[in-house]
Amino acid sequence: MKTRISRVAFLALTAAAASVQAQQTSSVQLFGLLDIGAQYLKADGVGKRWLVNSDGNTSSRVGVRGTEDLGGGLKVGFWLESAVAVDDGTSGATSSNNKDSVSGGLTWGRRATVQVSGDWGELRLGRDYVPSFGNLTTTMHPFGTNGVGSSGLMYYPVAANGTTARTNVRASNSIGYFLPAGLGGVYAHLMLALGEQGDGPTHKDGELTGIRIGWRNEAFNVSAATSKTRYATGDYTQSNVGAAWQIGPVKLMGLWGQNKVGVTRTTARMIGGQWQVGVQDEIRFAYTTLDAKNVASDATHLALGWVHDLSKRTALYANVARIDNKAAGVRFNVGIAPTQPGGNSSGVEAGVRHSF
Repeated sequence: MKTRISRVAFLALTAAAASVQAQQTSSVQLFGLLDIGAQYLKADGVGKRWLVNSDGNTSSRVGVRGTEDLGGGLKVGFWLESAVAVDDGTSGATSSNNKDSVSGGLTWGRRATVQVSGDWGELRLGRDYVPSFGNLTTTMHPFGTNGVGSSGLMYYPVAANGTTARTNVRASNSIGYFLPAGLGGVYAHLMLALGEQGDGPTHKDGELTGIRIGWRNEAFNVSAATSKTRYATGDYTQSNVGAAWQIGPVKLMGLWGQNKVGVTRTTARMIGGQWQVGVQDEIRFAYTTLDAKNVASDATHLALGWVHDLSKRTALYANVARIDNKAAGVRFNVGIAPTQPGGNSSGVEAGVRHSF
């Protein structure tokens, strides 16, 4: 009887130990962020518009991710992430071949990857951010890619010569490599993405190559990046250089970005920063100038924002911005485009952001 009890106890302890070990070596997490607010837009020749809009501060998303520790420093993980427009519950458009738009979006259009990592770095496969997008987020731009103050002048290519680029943010069918940490602050991201076209003159369409390399410490961060996507109608190249310098409560930022589509080109330059006021508040500001060649026209963008943290997961925000098109331009805007040549577009927004 004692022997039987001892065996039962041993099996129970073994199962418990296996369960603990499994919990220690693998994990799966459901995560997300919801951002929604009210927005007032105005453009010359168009008038005014009131909107309930998503993503004024940060892109809304929902996802699931996990990792498994295989031992010896080797880990395998996955990441599935979908966009969510909180105002109407839809997902954003995307592209499965880096060429054609897919309306309604893929289920996991923001990111869908499997990655293997170790002391040698990380190898990542699937749909992911292109290297040249890394400098356009709040790492190097005060507003990142969201709201009326966003870095849109930096990363939106103007369609030209029959080319509509789909790889200014992400690429599908990609193979990416990231340098490991612990290299004296040096970091890098390399990517090859396939367009998966058939034989013919467009067989290279959607094929992307890109690289980002930088250096950072506790106070300073600088990096340069470029990505090129091939199209028979004219290649698309996105390049940028960014720097951020933390001086006490103020982070100063500078960013240069260029988008080339065939023989057309837009070049933007931004100076801005984030000022931490006390524990809960942050002031954001940015001024951008854009020069255009063989497409659209020059423009300027001025933005001011405020973020108030209610907790680690919840914040209130407000932004105001104005874009002025030069000469006869009407292309650039904060939400609705002007129809009056050389017109301006302005916007005010306020909202709430909550993560889980």
